[in-house]
Amino acid sequence: MASILEELEGLFPAAAAESVYDVRLDDISPDPRQPRQEIDPAELDELALSIESSGVLTPILLRPDPDQPGRYVIVTGERRYHASRRARRTQIPALIREIEPHLRLALQLVENVQRSGLRPIETARGLAALLASTPGLTQAGAAKLLGKSQAWVSQHLAMLDFEGPTREALAEDLLKSPETARRFDRLPAEDKAELLEKARTTGAPIRRTSVTSAQAGAPAPPAAKTGRPAKEKTIPLPPLTAAQLALLFEALALGPVPKSQTEIWQLFLSRLTP
Repeated sequence: MASILEELEGLFPAAAAESVYDVRLDDISPDPRQPRQEIDPAELDELALSIESSGVLTPILLRPDPDQPGRYVIVTGERRYHASRRARRTQIPALIREIEPHLRLALQLVENVQRSGLRPIETARGLAALLASTPGLTQAGAAKLLGKSQAWVSQHLAMLDFEGPTREALAEDLLKSPETARRFDRLPAEDKAELLEKARTTGAPIRRTSVTSAQAGAPAPPAAKTGRPAKEKTIPLPPLTAAQLALLFEALALGPVPKSQTEIWQLFLSRLTP
């Protein structure tokens, strides 16, 4: 059985120039199952300016729409499609292929992950859908496909298990990485609510430094009860001879030298501290 990588390679034998078609934009529809649900308008404006001056340099990839003969659905290149509309183009160069659903999703994930265009939660959902729709594909295989580590894949998939404020923050794109989401999820409820409210008010994402600061301010968990008395906390002391201690105490008018080393330095430090 061919691997998903072999299947993808089979879609694109050395493409000849005549396999690229100029397709009317009005005959093309975006894929509603595309992992990326939002595109930055500023990115589209910048790309539209480039298309106005130079055209679309790389063909988009389309598949025939099985429900509407003569129409096509975008597999990859949705940004170029929307930017071409903004640039008032009527056609766009395209490759047309019949592509299985799991391969379409794989191509879309590869395209978006390479461009860092997906929200973390969109990546997680896309990975889950890819694994569910591709028999035999493991997390390690998905990682190889995307050029990422297996840890990167598992960390993104773990985000799908978050609930409550963490899920809300991910859905609103206020948590930008799996690690920040994981740390945020471990915070007390009141800290989550405070950080989430601040992010919603300012429009800025919740940063890892903010989560770390909240973690540092959280009360330490109570020590486990062992039934043994707690050990006295000692101060690390430099070695001093009895003669040196006597001179020190005499110079500082500290009185007689205590027998306990801890008492010696506590008394000494107390005189140095204003």
